[in-house]
Amino acid sequence: MNVSMSLYNNLSLSKRLEPCYILQPIGYYFLFIWIVGTSLNAYVLYMFIRHKNLRQSSTNIFICGLILANFIEACFDIPLPTIALIGCRWIFTYVGCVIDAIIGYFAGCSNMYMLCFISIDRYLVVTRSLSTSVITVKRAYIIIICGYLLALFWTLLPVIGWSSYDYEGVGASCSIKWEERSLNVISYNITIFIFVYLIPVIIIIITNISTYKVVHEHRRRTSINLDEFHCQRQYLIERRVTFTIILIISGYMLAWTPYAIMSFICAFIDAEYFPPIFGTIPALFAKTSVVWNPLIYVVRNGNIRHYLPFRRTSRSIERSKTSDPTRCSNYPFSAVQLPLTSTLGSRQV
Repeated sequence: MNVSMSLYNNLSLSKRLEPCYILQPIGYYFLFIWIVGTSLNAYVLYMFIRHKNLRQSSTNIFICGLILANFIEACFDIPLPTIALIGCRWIFTYVGCVIDAIIGYFAGCSNMYMLCFISIDRYLVVTRSLSTSVITVKRAYIIIICGYLLALFWTLLPVIGWSSYDYEGVGASCSIKWEERSLNVISYNITIFIFVYLIPVIIIIITNISTYKVVHEHRRRTSINLDEFHCQRQYLIERRVTFTIILIISGYMLAWTPYAIMSFICAFIDAEYFPPIFGTIPALFAKTSVVWNPLIYVVRNGNIRHYLPFRRTSRSIERSKTSDPTRCSNYPFSAVQLPLTSTLGSRQV
């Protein structure tokens, strides 16, 4: 990247920045997201590393992959826009812009693929009548690596010449070049819209609707067998897991949809009538996903809550001792998938 290019981008950036009284409150909000997002995601990753029982189901492994992508975004992508917003100017040159865009774009693509994998995993577990999933823990690791490599592939294409990275909004953050109308840029934008957004979203919607229908039908069929304790217990665990996954996906889609809409307008319609701040606010809202995902996981996961210092009461310890570790050791995210027939035939309570 030559010096003239860096100077050109810095000069153009200085003309795009809004007044400090607008930028600094946004910057302090970014600072809050940076601190909380990094802390929450680091804590959940630490729990996964420290406690082996949290790594015994494919669903948990995919959640770990999602949390890792969130941590990368929170720890390495958010700091640069935060400093730029608080300082009211971009001080990292165009090279810093490209680095910021690569990290943020890689994390965003990885998150989308992880949510897609999670949805497929839950669909396979539930539709197999809560039996052993075809996605083992080892396969889950391989799938996660493939998802990261695919995200890296899309991320590096602009670096080698297919489209490019550029400042967005008020110029305090960087992303894919959306606004240019050249064939090079438009062809890339169409491609990533299909393979990074449209196809994963369709898969997520179809699998989660199908999963919900199966869970709802299972509830109707088992409602007449209230004495079958383990059948009901396994169903309740899977229903809670499914609801938690839907919460995580909904939170992510809610956070990123405004940014996706604004990017679509910039890429395929015309954004010249929108002030630059309209490009920054959706990006700001999208960053909140790095907080919501681990927060939902901590609140909804029994084992994670058990390890919290202020939750380690005698009651929680006693509950963990009396629970059946072979059936819900990672509640509510593992729900070790045992065949309902063997469960009902082997044990009654």
